[in-house]
Amino acid sequence: MTIFARELGLTDPEIGSIVAIYSIALLISSSVFGRASDKFGRKLFLLAGLTFSSAAFFSQVFVFDYLSLLAARTSIGFCMGIYSASLVAYVHEGKKSLSKFISFGSLGWGLGTMAAGLIAVNFTIIGVFVFSAFLCFVAMMTALTMPFDKPVSIDVPKFPLEIIRKNLSLYLAVLIRHSGAHMIWTFWPLFLQSIGADLFWIGVIQMMNSLAQFGFMYTLSGRIKYVPSIILGLVLSGVTFFLFTLVTDFWQILPMQILLGVSWSLLYVGGLRYLMDKNIERGTASGLFDSVLGLSSVLGPLMATFVISFGGYATTMILASGLAFASPVITRLWNQRT
Repeated sequence: MTIFARELGLTDPEIGSIVAIYSIALLISSSVFGRASDKFGRKLFLLAGLTFSSAAFFSQVFVFDYLSLLAARTSIGFCMGIYSASLVAYVHEGKKSLSKFISFGSLGWGLGTMAAGLIAVNFTIIGVFVFSAFLCFVAMMTALTMPFDKPVSIDVPKFPLEIIRKNLSLYLAVLIRHSGAHMIWTFWPLFLQSIGADLFWIGVIQMMNSLAQFGFMYTLSGRIKYVPSIILGLVLSGVTFFLFTLVTDFWQILPMQILLGVSWSLLYVGGLRYLMDKNIERGTASGLFDSVLGLSSVLGPLMATFVISFGGYATTMILASGLAFASPVITRLWNQRT
């Protein structure tokens, strides 16, 4: 998406603003519809979210300037927030392994980024948009075959202050770490191009991260206790972000992507398992978790557009590393609670 935006002639601040506004839409949607799924059931929001997301992905085909890209990405962020919390809650309530479920999401990211590289190289980036819309439509058709029990109905306040307070230490730790990460991801494809990667290898590099997540989540992450999983994920994130500053060729990124996949697996699975086990209002708690990730996607790009002017891509990586190392301090409060 960053490369596509650059091809349209957009500046770095314009690219950063699109990423930020997309994340704001995701943040709002996740919190609103996560709560709604607790109150009205999972099925409605799962099917509606996937349907609208397919249409939103396809709308990118018609993008031609800053405003049209902004509109398309905003709609995508909003639509994706409709179904994400419902799907996580559905899996947990069905007594399925949450870590294995999440691992297949990572596998999808890996295969998707690889496909995106191949399609972009052999056709165009527009082809990637069409393919993503098609896959989302297939996901919706698949969801139609899923068995749903009696609809959940949990009375949740319009502003779930108690749920936020109960999980605040986790939310803050993830917010700090992920804001730093999104400083890097805002200009990540451009950084990879600067060290010699073409569109195909950018896809491969992204795939390595996702496949590492899949392997680790599926086999090991669900066996580690909440607090050690969170802290280790934060520390390994800090190590990985710093190692990014040392690379001089895109080949050197590949093993680091494996380490990055392990660190995110520890953090994400540990956090979601905690929220599902410790909260009855699972859709709301999960939706707020997605909102925290969305908020970090707002803060990170905004910080990146400011920080990058002081030293380029390496500056964002050094600051992201520092934030990740600082995050375990926040988890100490959470550790005392659990």
